[in-house]
Amino acid sequence: MKRFLLIVFSLSTLLTLAQQSNLILGKNYNTDIHKAIYINNLDVHTSFNPIIKSKLNFSSDSVIKKSIHKEYKTSFLKKIFSEHLIILRGEDYKVIASPIINFSKGKEQYELKNTFENTRGYIIEGDLGEKISFVTTFSENQAVFPNYLDNYIKANRIIPGQGYARIFKETGYDYAMSSGYFSIRLNKMFSVQAGHGKHFIGDGYRSLLLSDNSFNYPYLKLQTTFWKIEYTNLYTEFMDINYFRNNEFANSEQMGYPKKYMSAHYLSLNATKRFNISLFESVIWRMNHAPGSAGFDINYLNPIVMLRPIEFSLNSPDNVLVGINTKYKTTNYSYIYGQLILDEFSLNDLRKKNGFWGNKMGYQLGYKIFDPFKIKNLTLQTEYNYVRPYTYAHHNPQQNYAHYNQPLAHPLGANFSEMLVMANYKWNRFEINAKMMLAKYGGNSLLNDSISFGNNLFMSTGTYANEEDVTGIGVGRPSDFGIEMYQGSLNIIEYKSLNISYIINPYTNLKINLEAVLRIQNNDDGIQKTRFINFGIKTDLFNHYYDI
Repeated sequence: MKRFLLIVFSLSTLLTLAQQSNLILGKNYNTDIHKAIYINNLDVHTSFNPIIKSKLNFSSDSVIKKSIHKEYKTSFLKKIFSEHLIILRGEDYKVIASPIINFSKGKEQYELKNTFENTRGYIIEGDLGEKISFVTTFSENQAVFPNYLDNYIKANRIIPGQGYARIFKETGYDYAMSSGYFSIRLNKMFSVQAGHGKHFIGDGYRSLLLSDNSFNYPYLKLQTTFWKIEYTNLYTEFMDINYFRNNEFANSEQMGYPKKYMSAHYLSLNATKRFNISLFESVIWRMNHAPGSAGFDINYLNPIVMLRPIEFSLNSPDNVLVGINTKYKTTNYSYIYGQLILDEFSLNDLRKKNGFWGNKMGYQLGYKIFDPFKIKNLTLQTEYNYVRPYTYAHHNPQQNYAHYNQPLAHPLGANFSEMLVMANYKWNRFEINAKMMLAKYGGNSLLNDSISFGNNLFMSTGTYANEEDVTGIGVGRPSDFGIEMYQGSLNIIEYKSLNISYIINPYTNLKINLEAVLRIQNNDDGIQKTRFINFGIKTDLFNHYYDI
């Protein structure tokens, strides 16, 4: 079977030369494609996502086609069950288009709350010649969410990962989301991509470096691939939607939200066929952060320089992060992975074990296996994440590691630990997904909501608890030393979910889905329970992190 797959992938190489578009970020959509990468020992850099299709050396469509066990004879049935709705082909171009839908209804049983999601949209993807591709997506949504998500949306004014929440019929929300990019492969080594979208760094379910947890953003991505190295430059523009609410002196008539920028470098080395190590660094700065400075700081445009020395030479208050991502293939069907993130670090204070607030760091450990116990199409994964207080935060919250009211890395921010266990099983067009999560974090309570205990990235870290709050963003950390994990109000979240699906069309991951969620959250303010059942038909292409 393995030899047959290699032959199929080799024959399909000619078809993928023009595909400079990305693999879709959806983890559920990409399970079989990622499995094909790992079990065939392909020399592909997997940790900076989305991956450009032409780098796979096989056609992703060929993997999807394998899941279609029946050939449909009529054009109508093919459009529904086994291909995109619109396909335009020519000698030097190909354009495909399909609808994006989510029509579902559910019930939150503890509060007897009726929920629904109503999504209409589209995805269009095109290849022009051998070196140019483009993709655009759009969706318009109305929804009523279960209790815990509704509380999150009210507090943050955003739908997780999907933009600003506007009130719809008192209990619901109206929101829209669009993305798109233009990708050019200059030659075998260099590719350029500009667009509006998301990225994910890592080989796990979560990322402590950069995740697709937050809303879309404009970006420019440059990738250089040679020998066993892939080097990525990512330049982005983020928005702070808290600024006008927190700053009474801000010009409320100003168009748009205040901007901040990120320059990131990511160096990936496939040291052996089994071991990859990657280095990450990023800097975030805001507009007008110093006299005479406005907009994009050209000092950070240098594609290969280390960012920390530049920041120091500018006497800059900017926010720099560094990190490591690693992966080791234990077998052709399994691998272990990990991440380390450093925001600030003092080795002397770490040795003294004095709880110095500036030791801002986190790590991830995980394991993933395909076809365990010789059960074909079963995937198991377990992951542990740990991040110390104040990591990703900044004394000026406008320069935190966040975008559009959500963290750019883990959805819980900082001052947390999390354990995840996940399973995915496919049989023909049926699919089962199960997830269990146990998370602990120290946050604010209703009685103590002004001091930053290190979880909320949108609170300042630069002042002290005995100082007057004149900013509207909190009075900062309680002290310099004696900082402990889970300080503040201890929150414990237990989350369990089960999804049973029938995949109607594998190319768009259109499925009929039955979902059940059990969630309990305990903290100083009390206990919140959720028992949620949902049924509907949806196009499952994107990651929605509703397990917060």
